[in-house]
Order: sequence, then structure tokens, then C-alpha cells
Amino acid sequence: MNVLYVHRTRATGVEAVHIGQIVLGLRRLGHRVSMLSPVGDFIEHVNEPAVSVAAPKSAASRKRKALEMPEILFEILEIGYNLKAILDGLRKLARGSVDGVYERYAIFGVAGMLLARWWGVPFVLEVNYTSLSPLVRRRSRLMKPLARWCDGIVFRRATHLLAVSSYLKEELVNQFGVSPERVTVVPNAADPSVFDPAAARAVEPERSMPAGPVIGFVGGFYKWHGLDLLVEAFMRIAKQFPSASLVLIGDGPMRETVATQASARGLPDRVIMPGRVPHAKLAPYVARFDVGVMPDSNLYGSPMKVFEYMAMSVPVVVPNYAPLLDVVVDGVQGRVFERRDVDDLARCLSDMLGDEARRKRMGTNARQSIVDTHNWMNNASVAAKHLGARSANAC
Repeated sequence: MNVLYVHRTRATGVEAVHIGQIVLGLRRLGHRVSMLSPVGDFIEHVNEPAVSVAAPKSAASRKRKALEMPEILFEILEIGYNLKAILDGLRKLARGSVDGVYERYAIFGVAGMLLARWWGVPFVLEVNYTSLSPLVRRRSRLMKPLARWCDGIVFRRATHLLAVSSYLKEELVNQFGVSPERVTVVPNAADPSVFDPAAARAVEPERSMPAGPVIGFVGGFYKWHGLDLLVEAFMRIAKQFPSASLVLIGDGPMRETVATQASARGLPDRVIMPGRVPHAKLAPYVARFDVGVMPDSNLYGSPMKVFEYMAMSVPVVVPNYAPLLDVVVDGVQGRVFERRDVDDLARCLSDMLGDEARRKRMGTNARQSIVDTHNWMNNASVAAKHLGARSANAC
């Protein structure tokens, strides 16, 4: 099957990993995949794990320009990009047939839908958010009605939709009138061959890690990740577990706030911040975690870091948002705490550190759920299944 993968991202961070893994998975299943995007086919080695993908060096420059641009102008450019994408797609068709279109949803993105309808092929849409989602980037009020109108057309015309969370499935059904049978919940995933605990423990991280029990976090130091909650919860159990450390891998605008918070509580040496670690070099660090934490999240997203913790046999502590409850059962793969409740978070961390045998059982269960279900090859197989199914909605 010849698949056209459409996306309108800069292909950086977790977006690059997600896109790369789906494309690689489809190719490993024997399908030919060409990419239609602002950055082209950014995957350097199609037979290697997606941790080896590299986004173009110009991505950071484009991101800065986009953030500095007035929102209304940015949205007009988003709409205009459809024309370029359609023309590029038609040129690709001239070089060979397309049997199905897979698109990563973007606000105002209609190119994939139109190409699939013109060619009479299935159109599978991956939905990570919608125009109703509270995104980091503030959208102009003027264009919101048009964005929602576009959403309704694209969602209803898709052959099938792959929502990354049950919350998004409910939104697609209740807010946009999509039939439930046309939506499959496919959370994010991890590659168990890359995040392999045995292999990763045999590799020393490039930066030193503490010897005692480690509570770990990987991600951007942004307000919405709730790092202040995690640091406060750790402070509350620090005396109970004097050899434990909190390791925060990443960087961002909250770094100084976190450092000040730790210093003010007299524990700066136990809150360790190694800085950013390339995704390809992350596994040996996560292998040293005893507990992996997602301090805060949002209502709709499926945080990739949780799956990577789990793949490494690291039990998780997560807030009770629906997307996390899609994959984590309290007491099975880890612990679930009441969102933004520092006392409950501290209690869960204390329970985890205080019972090593139970913690290891949860870690084993977490790894098994990745091997059995939440891995990228399974996600690619679901995509391939629906791309191979003809539907009146695609014609």
C-alpha cells in the first residue's frame, strides 16, 4: 500500500518522535510512505528507531518567527498552507499512485481530506487536540468559528479517526457529531526495543546520577507540567527517605523557580537537574529511576514520557486525568493521585518508595503493558488497518 502521510508541524520534540514512529512502523509493515509536510521527510534512517530521527536545523528559527508573528497573520498562513500542500500532493500523485492518506490533525488543515476525496482513497485522521482544546498558543477569537467549522467538516469526512485519548473521543462524538464507531482511541506509545531496561542499565549516562532511590521526571520546565507541585511533594517526604533524590531532566522557563524552591527548603543537593538530554540518549537516565512522575497534565493529551517510563519497567505516579487513566490503573502500573493535590502526590510517592517489592511488581506490569499494547508497531498496525478499508466517507 502506498500511503501519503500529511502533517503541518515543525517536527521537533515529541511531535518528531510520534510522526517518525508511525511512519517507520508503516514502512516496517511493508507499506511505502511518502511525507507531505513543511519539513519534508525528516527521518534519516528508515530502518532504525525513531529516536534517530532528526528535525531540520531550521526548525528552531521557524519556531521563533512563528511565535513572534501576530496570531491573526499566523492563522491566515495556516489556511494558506493548504494550497501549497494540495499542489505538492498532486505532484506526488503524478509520480505514482496513492492508496490512502494519513494526516496528523492541525487547525485549519483540510489538505489531506481534499486530496483523499479527489483520489477516492481512505482518509485516516490522527487527533491529538481540536480547535476546542485549551492550547498553549492562544488563538484569535475572530477565527475560532471558522476553525470549528473546518473541524466539523474534516472530522465528519474522515474514513476513521484515531484519537489519542478517551476524552478526545468523547469530544469528537459529543461536540462534532462523529459516530462513535468511527473513532478509535489510540494513546501514545513507546518502543520497547529502544526503551529496554536491561540494555539501558548496561550503559552509563553521560551525566552522573545519584546512588539512592530516584524520583524522576523528563520534560520541559513549563508551568503546565506542575514541577512546583512535584518539588513541594518531594520536600514533604524528604526526611522520611533521606537517601532519595529528585532528578528533573530537561530545561525551560521554570528552571530558576525550581532551583529557588529547592534552595529555600534547604535541599538543593537533592533536587538534581542534569539539563536537556537528547531523546536518543534518554534511556540510560530513565533506567536509573525508581519512580517516574507526571506531576500535571491536561484534559486531552497523552503524555509520551509516561509510556517511556513504563517501557523501562519504571512504575509511574500520575494525576487522574482521563488520558492517563486510559493506560494506568492505580495499583497496577503505578499510583494515581488527585490532580494538583500536593498531599496526595506526596502520599503516593511515599507509598512507592516505602515498598520496594510492590514497586518492582508495578514496574514489571508497566513494561508488559507497553510490550503487549502501547507500542508504536501496534499503533502503526491500527493505522494500516483503517487505511486499507474503503469507505463511502472517503469518496
